[in-house]
Amino acid sequence: MKALRRITPHLRHERSSLVIAGVCMIVYALSTAFYAFISGPLLKFLFTGNLSDVLQNSQGELRSGWKVFPSEFIDTLQTLDATYAALVIPTLLVIAAILKGLGQAGQFYFLGRIAQGVLRRVRQGVFTNLLRQAPEFFNKRSHGDLLSRLTNDANHVEQAMFYGIGPLVREPLVLLFLLSYLFYSDPKLAMVTFITIPIAAIPLVRFTKWLKKVSTRGQVAQASINATSYEALAGVQVVQAFSNEAREATRLETAGWQYYRQMLTSYFIRAIRTPIMEVLGALTVAGLLAFLSYQVRENNADAAHYMSFMAAFFFMYDPLKRLGRVADYLATGEAAAERLLEITELTPAIEDAPHAVPLPPFCREVRFENVSFAYDDERVLNNLSLTLPAGQVVALVGSSGSGKTTIANLLPRFWDIDEGSLRIDGVDIRDLQLSSLRSQLSIVSQDTFLFNTSIRDNIAYGVMDAGEEAIVRAAKAAHAHTFIQNLPQGYDTIVGERGVMLSGGQRQRLSIARALLRNTPLLILDEATSALDIESERHVQAALETLMQGRTSLVIAHRLSTVRKADKIAVLKNGAVIEEGVHQELLDSGGEYAQLYTMQFDEEILPEPRSPAQESTVP
Repeated sequence: MKALRRITPHLRHERSSLVIAGVCMIVYALSTAFYAFISGPLLKFLFTGNLSDVLQNSQGELRSGWKVFPSEFIDTLQTLDATYAALVIPTLLVIAAILKGLGQAGQFYFLGRIAQGVLRRVRQGVFTNLLRQAPEFFNKRSHGDLLSRLTNDANHVEQAMFYGIGPLVREPLVLLFLLSYLFYSDPKLAMVTFITIPIAAIPLVRFTKWLKKVSTRGQVAQASINATSYEALAGVQVVQAFSNEAREATRLETAGWQYYRQMLTSYFIRAIRTPIMEVLGALTVAGLLAFLSYQVRENNADAAHYMSFMAAFFFMYDPLKRLGRVADYLATGEAAAERLLEITELTPAIEDAPHAVPLPPFCREVRFENVSFAYDDERVLNNLSLTLPAGQVVALVGSSGSGKTTIANLLPRFWDIDEGSLRIDGVDIRDLQLSSLRSQLSIVSQDTFLFNTSIRDNIAYGVMDAGEEAIVRAAKAAHAHTFIQNLPQGYDTIVGERGVMLSGGQRQRLSIARALLRNTPLLILDEATSALDIESERHVQAALETLMQGRTSLVIAHRLSTVRKADKIAVLKNGAVIEEGVHQELLDSGGEYAQLYTMQFDEEILPEPRSPAQESTVP
């Protein structure tokens, strides 16, 4: 219960519902105890028709249960005519039933309201903290597992609150009132009965601990199923292209078998627990029946009193049985809560320093000074120095693995540098508030991400209150307005998951429109045209030129032909800048850039390889 207790602070937001649910539980418990008290005398009244049998025991003393009522009410009952008395007792039963029904309905509704409130806040807390994590966190985590925590595990916590913690309060209340009646009416007999309850509770505790272990393993297996399914469906084209449908189906089957085995164990625990509890309860009841029948037969005890006592004892069995089921939900909820708390208590790798300040409007330069960086133990940047003057386009070129994308990721602080400094207008970015830093940055990357909503909403994602005129103006500047108008619903067209309904060039132009609308002074272009065909590249390149006007742009280029107009080209090799200059200067120097350019140019004009048949005809 440690993990679930750490979630209970969310209950402070549901104080009014807690109070109402508590009152309803007390009403429900009191009415249940009244049913137990009235059952024995009522049975006797049915046979004798004498109201005094309801009010008094065989020794003529007022029954203990009536002593809590005002004396005037009892005096009125004792003087009632037999005809009216026959109506009073059924009326009392109806009133008790109404109160019990209201108590049961009220606690059910308000417990549901409390559980849903906790679920909403827990899920929101997990999701909010996930959004604060650095990209490194998601690189090492399965997205399917994270989604399982947000959905499956969060629902288990909600069920633990409703079917677990709720009954954990309600049923002990019922037991408390029933036990109070038993001790009040017959302390000696109640003491004997009370001793039997811990005996029945011992196996219940054992089963709960066992079930929690199984639930934890089951939820891990469920997360594996979600992760396997998510990956296979997200990459279904790759799966089909490599004819790996059977392989992915086998992976899911393996995960399914793991979950299946844990669930079988869980069902086995539930299956044997109920019969064992039934047998223990039957043994207790049998012993109590034998003792009470002896008392009535040999000592002329009040049979009605013992019938009420037995009714109260039987009523106690139902709450105990419900508490047994509570153990299922608490065990599952505890395991789920641990998995959720693991996320909510994570400290983001990248966060604001205590002394962080807002970034003033950018005006001078971005400067990398002797920057070194490594992914885990793999060194990527080595004492790199680079300056991005305000208003200029700086292009990064180099072979794969030279550190280009890493530089682009360090500027918005997706990662933090290991050594050196990265300054904007002279201020180290680690001393800046993340929100203010990123508010002055726009990123257009090769892997354009669009949300499964309208084109209008995707363009306005960075400026949610943007007007229609501003959105259309950004689309026109990004060379996207024409194709948007040709779509069935225009700007209201839903683009599908990750923009699947659009071509690569169209997605890229929407991404550029989004950056144009945001209108930030700093711009990062990460191989924005490398995956496009010639026609799409022409449109996107024109849109990019519009986007870069008047902005400080860091351009990562795969095709060197796209960086000829850059104000400065920095050539990277082994994580360091080895050459800087403009296009023609670097070509004339005959260094690394010239070699890369020549190699790429040769690849672009290289003739297609001949087929074996063609090769055989060459003289």
